[in-house]
Amino acid sequence: RPHIIEVETSSKKYVIAHADYPDDSYDYGKQVDIDSVLWSRDRLLGSLQGNIHPIRGADTFIFGHMIVDYTTTFANQIYIDTGSFCSGNLSFFKIK
Repeated sequence: RPHIIEVETSSKKYVIAHADYPDDSYDYGKQVDIDSVLWSRDRLLGSLQGNIHPIRGADTFIFGHMIVDYTTTFANQIYIDTGSFCSGNLSFFKIK
């Protein structure tokens, strides 16, 4: 099963992963640490502290895993896990 999903539209490339893309440059099929893809909170925690950096190789990266109060964007990363299991707030991101 895929751990990283790439979606291309006519104008943008989106990358979807559970928690993170553990590199500063994305390439389809690139070998990355799967544990980080599934569980890492480092990039989001760094961004929350002002250490914000885009990931090259795609227009938008969509992540979950770490609960945020509302859909949150840092550089080209969107975090959509609003803790629906405990808050009742379910977030979606529409790819156009």
